[in-house]
Amino acid sequence: PEIVEYPETQFYYIKNKNDFFLATKGGHNNESHNHNDVGTFSLYYKQTPVFVDAGVGTYTRQTFGAERYSIWTMRSNYHNLPSVNGQEQKFGKEFRASTIDFNKKTKAIAIDISKAYSAEANIQKWVRSYHLKDNELIVKDDFSLSKTEDNNKIHFMLWGNIDISAKGKVMIEVNGVKMELLYNEKLFEPDMETIELPDTRLSNVWGKQIYRLTLTAKEKALKSSYEDRIRTL
Repeated sequence: PEIVEYPETQFYYIKNKNDFFLATKGGHNNESHNHNDVGTFSLYYKQTPVFVDAGVGTYTRQTFGAERYSIWTMRSNYHNLPSVNGQEQKFGKEFRASTIDFNKKTKAIAIDISKAYSAEANIQKWVRSYHLKDNELIVKDDFSLSKTEDNNKIHFMLWGNIDISAKGKVMIEVNGVKMELLYNEKLFEPDMETIELPDTRLSNVWGKQIYRLTLTAKEKALKSSYEDRIRTL
């Protein structure tokens, strides 16, 4: 089906006739087997994951102890999410999506993720929205802050072959699928981190490494709107 919705757990799945598949979630950060990932998304094209959730590595004592959220796979800034004023999302049921607007006809969803961050993020409003069109996904962050203490960052988790050399454009090629991410070069500076995967539970899925693309805002802003477009080539 083109739309699958689980309103109690706030999981949403959207596909179109051009082989795009979008998965996104609201929820809260104290779910069973929780990751701090309210508002994140995964994007598939032609049944190939392109913008990904890394998953979880081999279970250890750390996975189930007080150090759980020091593991990178559990942290929001290693999901397809923003870091706000230098802050990532926090653990706890109170850190949650507050409102969700899901338009099934236009295949657009807006998730207020402001309450998924602590007070130190100084968020008044942060709405992450996704609009799946025929040949592209539009990812938008509409926000206002009470104070600016650090530059905002938008993170994307990727695998395959990634090229960030062109201004305003990230080229992605994985398993024969080619896509590009278009961002505002006047607002953002791109950086890419290589994450080695010695844990076979992860490397058996993704290979030896995946990547975290970070778009860092060049200026601090109390109020703004960021828009990124992901489309096929």
